[in-house]
Amino acid sequence: MKSIYIAIIVTTIIYGPRFYKFLKENVHKIPKVTFEQQLTAFKELGYTFNNEIDKNDLLYLYNEKDYETEPYSLMYYTWGEIADTKDKPISNNCWHFDYESIENEGDYVDIIKSLERISDGQLNFTNVQDNIDFDNETAWVSFNINGDHYKYDLTFDNDWADHALFENIQALAEKYNTTGKFTVYSLGQSVVFDFMTEAELQQFKKVTKLDLEWL
Repeated sequence: MKSIYIAIIVTTIIYGPRFYKFLKENVHKIPKVTFEQQLTAFKELGYTFNNEIDKNDLLYLYNEKDYETEPYSLMYYTWGEIADTKDKPISNNCWHFDYESIENEGDYVDIIKSLERISDGQLNFTNVQDNIDFDNETAWVSFNINGDHYKYDLTFDNDWADHALFENIQALAEKYNTTGKFTVYSLGQSVVFDFMTEAELQQFKKVTKLDLEWL
Protein backbone atom coordinates (compact mmCIF):
# COMPACT_ATOMS: atom_id res chain seq x y z
CA MET A 1 0.00 0.00 0.00
CA LYS A 2 2.87 2.34 0.87
CA SER A 3 4.40 1.79 -2.58
CA ILE A 4 1.11 2.83 -4.20
CA TYR A 5 1.07 6.12 -2.28
CA ILE A 6 4.67 6.76 -3.28
CA ALA A 7 3.84 6.07 -6.94
CA ILE A 8 0.91 8.52 -6.81
CA ILE A 9 3.08 11.22 -5.24
CA VAL A 10 5.85 10.72 -7.79
CA THR A 11 3.38 10.81 -10.70
CA THR A 12 1.85 14.03 -9.38
CA ILE A 13 5.28 15.64 -9.02
CA ILE A 14 6.33 14.64 -12.54
CA TYR A 15 3.14 15.25 -14.48
CA GLY A 16 1.34 17.81 -12.31
CA PRO A 17 3.12 20.87 -13.75
CA ARG A 18 2.64 19.58 -17.30
CA PHE A 19 -1.06 19.04 -16.74
CA TYR A 20 -1.41 22.51 -15.24
CA LYS A 21 0.44 23.98 -18.23
CA PHE A 22 -1.87 22.12 -20.61
CA LEU A 23 -4.95 23.51 -18.87
CA LYS A 24 -3.54 27.01 -18.81
CA GLU A 25 -2.73 26.93 -22.52
CA ASN A 26 -5.84 25.18 -23.79
CA VAL A 27 -8.86 25.73 -21.56
CA HIS A 28 -9.11 29.39 -22.52
CA LYS A 29 -9.22 28.32 -26.16
CA ILE A 30 -12.61 26.65 -25.71
CA PRO A 31 -14.91 29.26 -27.28
CA LYS A 32 -17.57 30.76 -25.06
CA VAL A 33 -20.98 31.09 -26.67
CA THR A 34 -22.32 34.44 -25.54
CA PHE A 35 -25.95 35.18 -24.80
CA GLU A 36 -26.22 37.26 -27.98
CA GLN A 37 -24.64 34.54 -30.11
CA GLN A 38 -27.09 31.98 -28.79
CA LEU A 39 -30.01 34.34 -29.35
CA THR A 40 -28.90 34.98 -32.92
CA ALA A 41 -28.53 31.24 -33.53
CA PHE A 42 -32.07 30.54 -32.36
CA LYS A 43 -33.46 33.34 -34.49
CA GLU A 44 -31.63 31.95 -37.52
CA LEU A 45 -33.22 28.59 -36.74
CA GLY A 46 -36.62 30.28 -36.99
CA TYR A 47 -37.46 31.01 -33.36
CA THR A 48 -39.45 34.20 -32.88
CA PHE A 49 -40.80 36.08 -29.89
CA ASN A 50 -44.53 36.49 -29.45
CA ASN A 51 -45.99 39.99 -29.54
CA GLU A 52 -44.79 42.27 -26.72
CA ILE A 53 -42.01 39.79 -25.89
CA ASP A 54 -38.29 40.47 -26.37
CA LYS A 55 -34.91 39.32 -25.10
CA ASN A 56 -35.46 41.16 -21.82
CA ASP A 57 -38.03 38.52 -20.95
CA LEU A 58 -35.31 35.88 -21.29
CA LEU A 59 -33.01 37.96 -19.11
CA TYR A 60 -35.75 38.42 -16.53
CA LEU A 61 -35.72 34.66 -15.97
CA TYR A 62 -31.93 34.16 -16.05
CA ASN A 63 -28.90 36.39 -16.47
CA GLU A 64 -26.39 36.28 -19.32
CA LYS A 65 -23.87 34.30 -17.27
CA ASP A 66 -26.46 31.59 -16.62
CA TYR A 67 -27.12 31.24 -20.34
CA GLU A 68 -23.41 31.13 -21.10
CA THR A 69 -22.79 28.48 -18.42
CA GLU A 70 -25.36 26.19 -20.04
CA PRO A 71 -25.11 27.19 -23.71
CA TYR A 72 -28.23 26.60 -25.81
CA SER A 73 -29.82 24.21 -23.31
CA LEU A 74 -31.01 26.87 -20.86
CA MET A 75 -32.06 29.26 -23.60
CA TYR A 76 -34.01 26.52 -25.39
CA TYR A 77 -35.82 25.70 -22.17
CA THR A 78 -36.57 29.40 -21.70
CA TRP A 79 -37.95 29.83 -25.24
CA GLY A 80 -40.66 27.39 -24.15
CA GLU A 81 -41.49 29.22 -20.93
CA ILE A 82 -44.11 31.78 -19.93
CA ALA A 83 -42.92 35.38 -19.69
CA ASP A 84 -43.32 36.09 -15.99
CA THR A 85 -44.10 39.78 -16.33
CA LYS A 86 -46.61 39.33 -19.16
CA ASP A 87 -48.25 35.99 -18.40
CA LYS A 88 -47.98 34.76 -21.97
CA PRO A 89 -45.73 32.29 -23.83
CA ILE A 90 -42.36 33.69 -24.85
CA SER A 91 -42.63 31.87 -28.18
CA ASN A 92 -44.94 29.56 -30.10
CA ASN A 93 -42.02 27.53 -31.45
CA CYS A 94 -41.61 25.23 -28.46
CA TRP A 95 -43.13 24.49 -25.08
CA HIS A 96 -41.55 23.58 -21.74
CA PHE A 97 -43.68 21.10 -19.82
CA ASP A 98 -43.32 19.55 -16.37
CA TYR A 99 -44.90 16.09 -16.27
CA GLU A 100 -45.77 16.55 -12.60
CA SER A 101 -48.37 19.25 -13.19
CA ILE A 102 -51.82 17.64 -13.28
CA GLU A 103 -53.56 19.43 -10.44
CA ASN A 104 -56.96 20.55 -11.70
CA GLU A 105 -59.62 19.70 -14.23
CA GLY A 106 -58.70 21.44 -17.45
CA ASP A 107 -54.99 20.62 -17.25
CA TYR A 108 -55.25 18.05 -20.05
CA VAL A 109 -57.16 20.60 -22.13
CA ASP A 110 -54.22 22.96 -21.63
CA ILE A 111 -51.83 20.24 -22.82
CA ILE A 112 -53.79 19.70 -26.04
CA LYS A 113 -54.03 23.44 -26.72
CA SER A 114 -50.30 23.90 -26.04
CA LEU A 115 -49.39 21.14 -28.49
CA GLU A 116 -51.70 22.77 -31.01
CA ARG A 117 -50.03 26.14 -30.39
CA ILE A 118 -46.56 24.89 -31.31
CA SER A 119 -47.72 22.84 -34.32
CA ASP A 120 -47.42 25.77 -36.73
CA GLY A 121 -51.14 25.61 -37.50
CA GLN A 122 -50.93 22.01 -38.72
CA LEU A 123 -53.02 20.51 -35.92
CA ASN A 124 -56.30 22.19 -35.03
CA PHE A 125 -58.28 20.70 -32.16
CA THR A 126 -61.86 21.71 -31.38
CA ASN A 127 -64.32 20.88 -28.61
CA VAL A 128 -61.47 19.92 -26.29
CA GLN A 129 -62.72 18.55 -22.96
CA ASP A 130 -61.27 16.61 -20.07
CA ASN A 131 -62.25 15.08 -16.78
CA ILE A 132 -59.90 14.46 -13.88
CA ASP A 133 -61.55 12.69 -10.95
CA PHE A 134 -59.14 12.72 -8.03
CA ASP A 135 -61.57 10.83 -5.79
CA ASN A 136 -62.05 7.90 -8.16
CA GLU A 137 -58.59 8.26 -9.72
CA THR A 138 -59.72 8.41 -13.33
CA ALA A 139 -59.02 10.81 -16.17
CA TRP A 140 -59.87 11.27 -19.84
CA VAL A 141 -59.56 13.85 -22.57
CA SER A 142 -61.54 14.22 -25.80
CA PHE A 143 -61.50 16.46 -28.86
CA ASN A 144 -62.32 16.74 -32.54
CA ILE A 145 -59.79 17.14 -35.34
CA ASN A 146 -60.25 17.01 -39.11
CA GLY A 147 -63.83 15.86 -38.69
CA ASP A 148 -62.86 12.95 -36.43
CA HIS A 149 -63.64 12.55 -32.73
CA TYR A 150 -61.18 11.09 -30.23
CA LYS A 151 -61.46 10.22 -26.57
CA TYR A 152 -58.54 8.85 -24.59
CA ASP A 153 -58.85 7.24 -21.19
CA LEU A 154 -55.73 8.25 -19.30
CA THR A 155 -53.70 6.58 -16.59
CA PHE A 156 -54.24 8.37 -13.28
CA ASP A 157 -51.02 8.82 -11.32
CA ASN A 158 -51.67 11.59 -8.81
CA ASP A 159 -50.31 14.79 -10.38
CA TRP A 160 -48.27 13.09 -13.12
CA ALA A 161 -49.39 13.45 -16.73
CA ASP A 162 -49.94 10.30 -18.77
CA HIS A 163 -47.11 10.12 -21.31
CA ALA A 164 -49.28 7.99 -23.60
CA LEU A 165 -51.33 11.06 -24.49
CA PHE A 166 -48.33 12.72 -26.13
CA GLU A 167 -47.60 9.56 -28.10
CA ASN A 168 -51.23 9.53 -29.27
CA ILE A 169 -50.98 13.12 -30.48
CA GLN A 170 -47.78 12.27 -32.35
CA ALA A 171 -49.65 9.37 -33.96
CA LEU A 172 -52.32 11.81 -35.12
CA ALA A 173 -49.65 14.04 -36.66
CA GLU A 174 -48.48 11.00 -38.60
CA LYS A 175 -52.04 9.97 -39.52
CA TYR A 176 -52.90 13.39 -40.90
CA ASN A 177 -49.54 13.65 -42.64
CA THR A 178 -48.42 16.93 -41.12
CA THR A 179 -45.21 18.41 -42.48
CA GLY A 180 -43.65 18.53 -39.04
CA LYS A 181 -43.67 16.08 -36.15
CA PHE A 182 -43.17 16.54 -32.42
CA THR A 183 -39.71 16.38 -30.90
CA VAL A 184 -38.72 16.17 -27.25
CA TYR A 185 -35.72 17.41 -25.29
CA SER A 186 -35.48 15.78 -21.87
CA LEU A 187 -34.64 17.79 -18.76
CA GLY A 188 -35.46 15.09 -16.24
CA GLN A 189 -39.07 15.23 -15.12
CA SER A 190 -39.69 18.10 -17.51
CA VAL A 191 -39.19 18.35 -21.26
CA VAL A 192 -39.22 20.82 -24.12
CA PHE A 193 -41.63 19.85 -26.88
CA ASP A 194 -41.07 21.17 -30.38
CA PHE A 195 -42.49 20.61 -33.87
CA MET A 196 -40.02 20.14 -36.72
CA THR A 197 -39.34 18.57 -40.06
CA GLU A 198 -36.46 16.11 -40.39
CA ALA A 199 -34.30 18.81 -41.99
CA GLU A 200 -35.12 21.30 -39.22
CA LEU A 201 -34.27 18.74 -36.55
CA GLN A 202 -30.89 17.95 -38.08
CA GLN A 203 -30.02 21.63 -38.47
CA PHE A 204 -31.10 22.35 -34.90
CA LYS A 205 -28.86 19.57 -33.56
CA LYS A 206 -25.97 20.73 -35.72
CA VAL A 207 -26.16 24.30 -34.42
CA THR A 208 -26.99 23.69 -30.75
CA LYS A 209 -25.46 20.25 -30.16
CA LEU A 210 -28.55 19.44 -28.07
CA ASP A 211 -29.83 15.87 -28.03
CA LEU A 212 -33.36 16.21 -29.35
CA GLU A 213 -35.36 13.12 -30.26
CA TRP A 214 -38.64 12.39 -31.98
CA LEU A 215 -41.45 12.07 -29.49
